[in-house]
Amino acid sequence: MSLVLRPATRRDLGGLALIHAQCFPDDAWDAPALESVLAMAGAASLVAEQEGDAIGLLFATVIREEAEILTFGVAPRWRQKGVARALLAAFYARAQALGATRIVLEVAADNPAALALYEAEGFRTVGLRHAYYQRGRGPAVDAWLLRRMFD
Repeated sequence: MSLVLRPATRRDLGGLALIHAQCFPDDAWDAPALESVLAMAGAASLVAEQEGDAIGLLFATVIREEAEILTFGVAPRWRQKGVARALLAAFYARAQALGATRIVLEVAADNPAALALYEAEGFRTVGLRHAYYQRGRGPAVDAWLLRRMFD
């Protein structure tokens, strides 16, 4: 696998919105929503590509000592192949180079794969937002607030 990681550009946003919809069908971000993240202060983004096709994304902010992952996903057929870990490793390096000492994020309590990845990556639970994620069907789902400190 010849994985390429690079910053997202405006030209990527349509394809990344499709990946986001595959990853988060109840809360998909369209291209304008992703573009608004790119316009934020401290915006940081990564696209994972395989043979020129986008297969994963990470959008975040880095402001002083805190980095926050705002959205992060890998197209379903590319999961369990190291793409998520590669995106995270590249983002850790970027965030630390910009002066971050910690990363925070929130994750749905009903996403065991993401929770296992984050635990393996050294994230720890620091809070809970009750009924944070609305689902198309069924009750709202809690969000765990996670943090990872850099050494």
